[in-house]
Amino acid sequence: MAFLKSAKRHVREGIQHFQTREFEKALKSFSHAEKKKPDDPNIMNYLSQVYAELEDMEKANMYILKAITIEPQSPTHKQIYATYLMRQGKHQDAIPIIDEVLEIQPVDIIYILRGQADYNIGNMESALGFFDKALELDGRNPLSNHMKGLVLYKLQRFEEAIPFLETALSFIEIESLRNILDDCRARTGE
Repeated sequence: MAFLKSAKRHVREGIQHFQTREFEKALKSFSHAEKKKPDDPNIMNYLSQVYAELEDMEKANMYILKAITIEPQSPTHKQIYATYLMRQGKHQDAIPIIDEVLEIQPVDIIYILRGQADYNIGNMESALGFFDKALELDGRNPLSNHMKGLVLYKLQRFEEAIPFLETALSFIEIESLRNILDDCRARTGE
């Protein structure tokens, strides 16, 4: 009966399965949609995300690169590809892609992603600059505050780290982050 359904309906069902974490069913739905619309970059994107959830990064990369080829100006496809590269520990490879996305879409989450790439390769000063830019756009973003606090901690700027760690912890309690905050306070006498 799958041949009677439209690509749009397969996509809608695939999204529902994806949201309920039924990835094999989502893969089946998106694969049916791909057969009906083989050049649809959004279907390629969905397939890539399912494969990433199934830990098949080779296929995830293949499909997101197809989406980028079809729709090269889409910041979404490039952001996802950069995220995949980072998941694979290829932070240096992700940086130029994230920089391209920043030219198209300079939003806080992309600045955070860029800062995380620098953080992961040990470039703390550059990471700090990107987290600052993210915080300029949204000073309450918990991830920006979390990451800036971690960078300041690694740079041994404990007193400066405290307010950022406190802000991040006001959104969600993370034991390791709480321990870092406690260490900052102990080192500064707070």
